[in-house]
Amino acid sequence: MKHSYITLVALVCQLSLMAQWTPVASPPGDFRTDHSFAFVVRDTGYIMVGQSPNGLRADVYRYSAEQDEWTQLPDFLGGTRGYGIGDVWEDKAYFGFGTGTTPGENVETQKNDLWVFDPATNEWTELTPCPCLPRLHPAFVAHQGNIYMGMGRAGGVGNLDDWWQYNIATDTRTQKTDFPSHRRHHPYQFAIGDHVYAGFGHGSDAPEIYDTWYQYDPATDSWQEVANIPGEARVAGTQFSHNGYGYVLSGDGDDHKSMEIGEFWRYDADSDAWEELPPHPGFSRWAPASFVLDHEVYLFNGSSFGEYQEESYKYDLGDPSTSLLPSGDRLSDLQAYPNPFVDQVTIDLGAEGQMNGTPLDVMIYNTEGRLVHGSRQIAPIASIRLGHLPQGSYLLECRTVDGHVATRTLVKGVE
Repeated sequence: MKHSYITLVALVCQLSLMAQWTPVASPPGDFRTDHSFAFVVRDTGYIMVGQSPNGLRADVYRYSAEQDEWTQLPDFLGGTRGYGIGDVWEDKAYFGFGTGTTPGENVETQKNDLWVFDPATNEWTELTPCPCLPRLHPAFVAHQGNIYMGMGRAGGVGNLDDWWQYNIATDTRTQKTDFPSHRRHHPYQFAIGDHVYAGFGHGSDAPEIYDTWYQYDPATDSWQEVANIPGEARVAGTQFSHNGYGYVLSGDGDDHKSMEIGEFWRYDADSDAWEELPPHPGFSRWAPASFVLDHEVYLFNGSSFGEYQEESYKYDLGDPSTSLLPSGDRLSDLQAYPNPFVDQVTIDLGAEGQMNGTPLDVMIYNTEGRLVHGSRQIAPIASIRLGHLPQGSYLLECRTVDGHVATRTLVKGVE
């Protein structure tokens, strides 16, 4: 999507969905970054390092959700760092790779190091570095006592597709089966159940920005392609797993520019299906940071169309073990037709009658964000007469009583 296509989806979705994303305190001072690492250990949030308008940073901050405030900690012992990555296992955070300076030196180099943070002492300890190539923004997932790392971009070599297992207990590494598709950097990744998932990202082969998604099975050291994301191909967002589901949030779209909305998707590994959740306010962000505290995901920093973002938000994930709709139906199945329409629009929930009796608020906005139709319907919905509306573009928003939302763009044509 291009920056010029803003008026309808970005404006209306921001107005209608912002209430579900709540503002929180941003990291202090001039700590406006991309490619920072944010994490939670022992019910406390942290954000550290990253690239800022003033160069690479070594800052570390601790967040209190109760006070909604930040405290600065001693700088990261590994020096300034950007394009690094990390994850958490058993109340310790692991971080490495990227590019940065060593304390006492001013020359930036790519890294293949690994560090561990112990919140009990607020100390970082360096572990054995990877025997692999140093690299920028690889995949990095802590899972069942191991860290799986691969892909990324290495200086003088380009994009990579190798895959490594680091055993936390023994501080040793083993090279595994290569990632099975295009070499790439800055993919998305998380672990669910017995498997690791990775994909999307930026490669050198057309189409360069990918929407494909893959499952890695550590037990068999094998990969298989699973369901692609239904939304735009993407790179350089943030991701996490929570309560048995995986989530991908924000990032650049298929033209490596900000998307019109901050897309937010949940992946169900059992059904191999994606569900769209309410987007965060504003345009999507390149290389933001996130963590999850008490079932709420927090979003910080990153940039949109080259501008560093100062606003931070949280979103309540609720209990995803219970479907947002009866019998596991997805509001993302909603269809509206004909489109373009002349006199009326039919709304089809695609639920084969299982959603009968579900209350649904139906709202239609014009390009100025003004509500031009609003009604509460009881599913299934047959049709809504809209012949009185002027020719042009509109946004249809359907919302369940518990706040689950789907939006569709409509066009009023001429008879």
